[in-house]
Amino acid sequence: MGFGLILDLLIMACGAIMVYRAVRMRSTDQLPAMLVGMGFPIERAKDPKRFIRFTFPVTLATGVVLFAVGLAGVLGLFIRYPLAETLMRIVLVLVIVGYGMVLMKAQKEFLAGIK
Repeated sequence: MGFGLILDLLIMACGAIMVYRAVRMRSTDQLPAMLVGMGFPIERAKDPKRFIRFTFPVTLATGVVLFAVGLAGVLGLFIRYPLAETLMRIVLVLVIVGYGMVLMKAQKEFLAGIK
């Protein structure tokens, strides 16, 4: 088992966890600690319901993308097309960076109350 396969399995697992956490967050209306940040007291959140509504679709979509990219890597769908695999990895990085930016904006606006 090579390092690439292990990495793809981890990416797939992260995607599955993100989808699970997004659905659980939406169904229970509780903020998951993985989206809030270390050290932030959840009970002091300014508007947790709007945070959940704002981040749910983005978290779900990011989880689906991570799972799909990891699955494509595990199955070796693009092994014969190195350019397609490289583009897939670039898209993965862009999705993760974009998700981080959206999450930081939501944390500032809905949890900390900073506009």
